[in-house]
Amino acid sequence: MSGVAGLSNVPNTKSELAVWATLHQTHHRDINRRIYELAGISLPEYILDPINPDDTGVWEDQHQQMHQDMDALLGINGFDLTNVNFENEAYLAGWIQLHFNEHYQAANILGIG
Repeated sequence: MSGVAGLSNVPNTKSELAVWATLHQTHHRDINRRIYELAGISLPEYILDPINPDDTGVWEDQHQQMHQDMDALLGINGFDLTNVNFENEAYLAGWIQLHFNEHYQAANILGIG
């Protein structure tokens, strides 16, 4: 199992982004696994790791779909997580907080870290 805490870190370097992306993919897999265990519902999974910060279009769409699917099942009021900018630290910090909030809620609802 992954830990949700690592998703609150704002990646400032390519190596930090690589670590964040791996934690992020793993946490989505943990969420999907737990939803399946509890509800018997198999949500679609997309490849979220690695992230190409210079071309996030498909990643953003697929990532948003994963959040919409989990949010709908778990009753989470989600955010529009498209238009992420991994190059602008201030913007990214805000995005990370919104994103972390959804993962944190899911983790609490599902009883995972």
